[in-house]
Amino acid sequence: MSAALTTIRNYRRNKPIAMQDWQSILNAHCTTNGRSTDRLTPILRRIKPRRPAADATGLLGHFSVADQKRIADQIARDGVYIFEEKMPEVVCDAIEAFARRTPAAVYGDFGLVGEPSVYDPAHPLDRLYKFREADSLAEPGVQTLLADDAILRIAETYLDTQAVLGGIDAWWSAPYGNGPSSEAAQLFHFDFDAPPRWLKLFVYVTPVGHQNGPHAFVKGSHKAGLPSAGTILARGYKRVTDEDIDEVYGAQATTEICGARGTVFLADTRGFHKGKPPTGGDRLVCQLLYCSPVFSTRETKITSASSFSPALSAAIARNPAAFIRYTA
Repeated sequence: MSAALTTIRNYRRNKPIAMQDWQSILNAHCTTNGRSTDRLTPILRRIKPRRPAADATGLLGHFSVADQKRIADQIARDGVYIFEEKMPEVVCDAIEAFARRTPAAVYGDFGLVGEPSVYDPAHPLDRLYKFREADSLAEPGVQTLLADDAILRIAETYLDTQAVLGGIDAWWSAPYGNGPSSEAAQLFHFDFDAPPRWLKLFVYVTPVGHQNGPHAFVKGSHKAGLPSAGTILARGYKRVTDEDIDEVYGAQATTEICGARGTVFLADTRGFHKGKPPTGGDRLVCQLLYCSPVFSTRETKITSASSFSPALSAAIARNPAAFIRYTA
């Protein structure tokens, strides 16, 4: 807990979290089977209380306060929630056009491969093409996602603290190689983005079937103190085999999320998950991170190469604390 208290003091002094403190918090998470991380939640609730609850309308429809709580309760139970509505085509069109023209960092089994390149689905250079956050921030379709107050309010309800947009990640997963890649997150793992809790919004910008590398999530594995999880977490921040996951949680616990273009889901990625290796087609995903700013290790400021859309500018004016990382 000393590392957490040091980080809180540093945050109040506008200092970023030190990596050794983040590592200490992660180690405690593993050795206590997640319990130490959960104990931070009420502390952050006092430091950064969330906004008063309110109904909200966004890209996926209208969500009453009761709807927001229902979704947050399902995430608390399962670790994941799949929305019934799809992301509007105009948003998917914009993000896909951006992803087809913008150079991305290419990753293989051993890290970066060469220089940033535009993705060519006929001739992929390796498994993963990941876009710079600043480039994604400049894309109007991504800005439309960022401006969605309904999803932000659902995240706040689940996190029970003030939520910020903590990161933008967009990437192509290409059919490449003969098996899963650790570097491309194709083996089971848990994330540790910004404890004690965070949520990730996943948008399938292209259709994802069983051959496109669907996201696989182990339901309930995000919960602290599960006796079954202790043996895996005790290993530390490691990749985990399918066999170990099946032995500990049971084969029926893992759900593969397939869906049409525009499929959207929220996940608490403290739970074990992976992206399956694509075998018959590629996959384009856009992901937003919602978290508390106190324990985030991401860069403090990201500057867009273009001006913000009217929708994002209005969202920032209404709730500037949520967008502290981003400037135009």
